[in-house]
Amino acid sequence: MINIEQLDIAYGSRKVVDNLTFHIEKGKVTTIIGPNGCGKSTVIKAVAGLFQHAKENIVVDGKKRSAYKRKEFSKKVSFLMQFSEVPVGVTVQDLVLFGRLPHKPKWKQFQEKDYERVDWAMKKTSVYELRDKLVSELSGGERQRVFLALALAQQTEILILDEPTNHLDLKYQHDLLELVRKLNQEEKMTIVCVLHDINQALRYSDEVVMMKDGKIVAQGEPKECITKELMHQVYDIRCSFQEHGDYRSLIIA
Repeated sequence: MINIEQLDIAYGSRKVVDNLTFHIEKGKVTTIIGPNGCGKSTVIKAVAGLFQHAKENIVVDGKKRSAYKRKEFSKKVSFLMQFSEVPVGVTVQDLVLFGRLPHKPKWKQFQEKDYERVDWAMKKTSVYELRDKLVSELSGGERQRVFLALALAQQTEILILDEPTNHLDLKYQHDLLELVRKLNQEEKMTIVCVLHDINQALRYSDEVVMMKDGKIVAQGEPKECITKELMHQVYDIRCSFQEHGDYRSLIIA
């Protein structure tokens, strides 16, 4: 679905991503984990097209990122990025409607199908009752769900989330990730997610990509990648694991 091939990215003289190659499979929830500064979010930004030279190193659905026109790519991949700006004077419904822009022909009005998709996205993210409220007046958790609704309104096959639980209370973190998993299962969306919380990665991922210093240390099923040895190697911590039925949780020693 997405191939990253020999990706190199530097900020000035500092190389942040070093000859990175990995594959993201269709229909799975793939989570990228690793310490601060290891290059996780940079990889996401490269897929989004924020590094012009990197477009040649990214293949989405068999086509190079550089070969996509902006509108075409926006119908394929949607993003929920960190620190999304909160527009002043814009209602929830109007903001979510922006997600339909890739589907709107030039010089034409939004159609009934666009408003139906917007309603669906707001209901799916439980913000439909807030549709007439100003986004600037919402709580952090509510705003995050509104931006997720905007991404869903785009009607894409792939959803990419860069640290979506950042700055959210525990309840909102849980609710958001439960919703993401539900979207993957019910809507067959391919999800790529950057997370800091290792227990969230263990619980909600089909596959984990573990990074350190701009390189991949491990990729595979969470239980195979998130081990005592690798946690010590990558995060320099000692830990153990506790089993809870189908889930396991990490405990720092």
